Amino acid sequence: MIQADTIVHFYYDLETTHDYENSIRSYLKALTGPVTTEEIISIAPPFMSRSGLTSRVVVKFKVLMEERQSCKHLDDYVGTIFPTVKKNISGELISTQNLAISFVRSRENHQQKKINWEELYHHWNE
Repeated sequence: MIQADTIVHFYYDLETTHDYENSIRSYLKALTGPVTTEEIISIAPPFMSRSGLTSRVVVKFKVLMEERQSCKHLDDYVGTIFPTVKKNISGELISTQNLAISFVRSRENHQQKKINWEELYHHWNE
């Protein structure tokens, strides 16, 4: 798995101005899957847009992506973060600012080789 920490700017459509901050916060906290909320940075007051009542939201997300054969280096995943976020949030995505990208591998997937210390000791001391 690949994990990216990114700051996301997007427009979130609202039904009403009443308690809009709490409805956006509950939406962000409920996100699961490849995109999860790390920190809510800002929620702007609602305004009228072409699609109706909208608020601009800035959030720090953790994005998990599957490893791809076509990507040889971590830098190769930069272009996949925006589409992954866009596919997994509701609202109009404006931009992503990538902070960090790293490999995430569970310990279950790695078999640790057991070391026979006695054999190693004799190998180096003979």
